[in-house]
Amino acid sequence: MSTTIEHAERVQVKLYGEGAKLSEEALVPVWHRWISERRVEDDTLIDVADYGHVKDGPGIALIGHGADFFYDEGEGRPGLLIFRKRAFEGDLRARLEDAFARVLRAKSWLEAEPGLGARFGSDEVLVRILDRLHAPNDDATFEALAPIVREVAEKALGHAVEVSRAGTPKGPLSARVRRAAEA
Repeated sequence: MSTTIEHAERVQVKLYGEGAKLSEEALVPVWHRWISERRVEDDTLIDVADYGHVKDGPGIALIGHGADFFYDEGEGRPGLLIFRKRAFEGDLRARLEDAFARVLRAKSWLEAEPGLGARFGSDEVLVRILDRLHAPNDDATFEALAPIVREVAEKALGHAVEVSRAGTPKGPLSARVRRAAEA
């Protein structure tokens, strides 16, 4: 691993929704309740923001000090996205492990919410590194990132995965994780 990418701090992990799109009106009070319940014990949840008016945008955001949760509508594909942004020690592998754990925990919480109808899959996951200084979007950095993402994703998801480049050259370094075809 290059000495640069291991210092990348800002990571996102997105699970794609399955079934009908969630109701923004139903999700907002759920996330406000998470704030009042202090649902995320190791972070301070601050506010809920509705960006539903932005086409293919961030959707509904639950803003925290160290991490934000989004019902993200990017790529025209709704899903649950965690943005691990600060208040975390460790290298990139540790940050990715943390982001995967948080998104999977939030997935189980949302899917257990009565009447919400939330369903998120794990056969396809989007991973982004939003740190152009330590993780420029180039071939060499992706080659350093791919094995880390594969190892972390396989451990978190419990199945073999394939990792490919995602996004655009002007966007952040991104990887698409898909369940590996069975041999």
